[in-house]
Amino acid sequence: MNFLNIALLGGAAAFSIPLIIHLFHKSRFKIVKWGAMHLLEAVLKTNRRRIQIEQWILLAIRCLIPAVLALAMARPLWKGASSLLGNAKTSTVVLLDNSYSMDAAHAGTTSFGIAKDETLRLINELRSGSEVHVIMMGEGGRGLLDAPSYDLSRVTQALTKSTAGFGSAKIPAALDLGAGVLEKMHESARQVVVLTDFQRVSFPATEDALIGRALDRIRSLPTSPGVTFWDVGQEVKENIAIESLDFSRLMVGVGQKIQIRANLRNFGDANHADLRVTLKVDGKDKTASQVTLGPRAKAQVLFTHAFESAGSHVVEVSTEPDVLAADNTFLASIPVRDRIPVLLVDGAPGPTPDDITSETAYLQIALSPFVAGKVPLSDLIEPHVVSADAFSSKNLADSAAVVLANVRKLTPEQLRVLEDFVKNGGGLLVFPGDRTDVAWWNGPFASLAPLPLTGISGELKEGVQGTGVAAQRFENPALELFNDPRNGLMAEASIKVWFKMRAPASSGDPKDPVVLARLDSGDPFLVERAVGHGRVIACSTAADADWGNLPARPFYLPLVQRLCVHLGSTVNPPRNLDVGRSLVSFLPVTAAGKKALLTGPDGTSVEMPVLKKDERGVVETAPLYQPGLYTLQPPGGQPIHYVVNADRRESDLARLADTEIAEFAKAHSVAVVHSAAEFRENEHRQRFGEELWKWALIALLVLIFLELILQRMFARARGTVAANSIAQDLKREMENVR
Repeated sequence: MNFLNIALLGGAAAFSIPLIIHLFHKSRFKIVKWGAMHLLEAVLKTNRRRIQIEQWILLAIRCLIPAVLALAMARPLWKGASSLLGNAKTSTVVLLDNSYSMDAAHAGTTSFGIAKDETLRLINELRSGSEVHVIMMGEGGRGLLDAPSYDLSRVTQALTKSTAGFGSAKIPAALDLGAGVLEKMHESARQVVVLTDFQRVSFPATEDALIGRALDRIRSLPTSPGVTFWDVGQEVKENIAIESLDFSRLMVGVGQKIQIRANLRNFGDANHADLRVTLKVDGKDKTASQVTLGPRAKAQVLFTHAFESAGSHVVEVSTEPDVLAADNTFLASIPVRDRIPVLLVDGAPGPTPDDITSETAYLQIALSPFVAGKVPLSDLIEPHVVSADAFSSKNLADSAAVVLANVRKLTPEQLRVLEDFVKNGGGLLVFPGDRTDVAWWNGPFASLAPLPLTGISGELKEGVQGTGVAAQRFENPALELFNDPRNGLMAEASIKVWFKMRAPASSGDPKDPVVLARLDSGDPFLVERAVGHGRVIACSTAADADWGNLPARPFYLPLVQRLCVHLGSTVNPPRNLDVGRSLVSFLPVTAAGKKALLTGPDGTSVEMPVLKKDERGVVETAPLYQPGLYTLQPPGGQPIHYVVNADRRESDLARLADTEIAEFAKAHSVAVVHSAAEFRENEHRQRFGEELWKWALIALLVLIFLELILQRMFARARGTVAANSIAQDLKREMENVR
């Protein structure tokens, strides 16, 4: 408790005046003899204790009146645990919303610009020697600096350079991070300030309990820091966003036409006729289209493009600029190959290299039909054959996918090499056969095998009816081609012998095995499993014609090619990343020990070490939070592009209503301010306390009226009791006289 006019508090000594008057009056009474005194003696004896209590009550009230008057004139300030700041050094945590919705322009300003200016003012007004930490709330929050700092000028310099556009604001995670930082700060006086636009998508009802727990954690800290939410949002209703791009996730070859579908959404109520949407490739305009986008409507624009050269390419789809530029463009990095190297591991090679009866011979023809047919056209897939005995890590240096064809088993070292290849993003396709060792498959190979083998089914006898591939709609990218009968009917296959596989578990884990296609018998035909960053697909029958007529069916060639392209598409880590993901790049082993140069969306560059991992060089960054285009220049190689795209939920600029913000403040017991003036008033209360003179004045008036009321009540009650007692005594005296 502090006082603005502490000298006037001395007036509280006036409480002694009623006490002195009481004592003085008590000491000056006179004894007067009166004949009827004996009639009052009984009354006085009966009511003396009650009268004394009444007098003490009135005396206490009369003493309180001057004391409370002096207290009101001294202007008391209540400094609760959340307002111990005063002019002392403070530990301040500022949570600054830097999500991309904060960049929405209104009347020439942005919410982030307002928030940054007010944060700078707040920091500059802190007392010298105060400690501060700024947390940028985009995607869960991270510190503007590595740790809290007493160097306020260093904080303001970093804050001046900061920008918005960092994905979605994660309020609970940011508050929790702020609580963790505040626990380690040193000053006893503490405060937390949250500057946000109160965008509705950032405050979903499902996260309200999480926000409450984070705030409780902050308030449980010593001195119970005060939490202030500052609404810096502006009323912006109209916005158009490109929400996503859809394109083939399979590896793309030179000259191959691909379709790029842009998904647009209108978050406003205005109608946009003939909205122009543009396609750029590697920064150059390629084509444009127009679309009508009604109020709150969605639309799609389809582009077709063929890349003329191999390498890393950047596709950019953009629409006309509006109040929020961050979501008017969507980027994608698409690697284009002139060849896809696939390693075929032959477990049952023929007697001569030119033998065409082995499994790999069928696969080689299917993967490179132009070479096999001596047609003067180039194949996208380039197969290489190696025997199972000769398979080693050197064979994998430039392979996008590996096919095991009727391999009995691999040595422990070969299996380790293959596991590392798959976990690092490689693809593995397995065709079993009569040489397959079931015990090895279900034992050491279980780390890669999608499902265990339970035995062989079917017979090769003449006249024995085999099974076929069940007709179904395929969802996997490798098989969706066959949803169109013109690309071949998998149901035409006749399979006489196949391996039965144990039914897959369904725990809901994305890494659980998935049956891509089944046989008419109900057994799995193709099963896929994610292993690390790569994938493994196992077929239940052989790749050659020994167990069925697969190679003789029209769908065999596109099936094998699509499976290999699908598996080879993950040999390199993803180049289109979500905010918060790390960039990983695989380079030739010769680059290990050297430096690669990474350039970010803001144009700044940093050198990245190339580390050696097995038979390749690896570059890996920390998690990336700034959306945009990243370019990696490897030593002696071509640039590789990576794109970080933010979740587009922030494109809906709808704010919480004022009543909802007020309810939020009441539910979580936090202060919410909407302007600089309100913030300064709230800050004044936190720094200097809440003035209580109004409450003291009300208490004074209550005491005065209470004293008057009690005095009248006590006097009336004493008169009534005394009269009744005297009347009774007189009555008794009259009866005695008779």
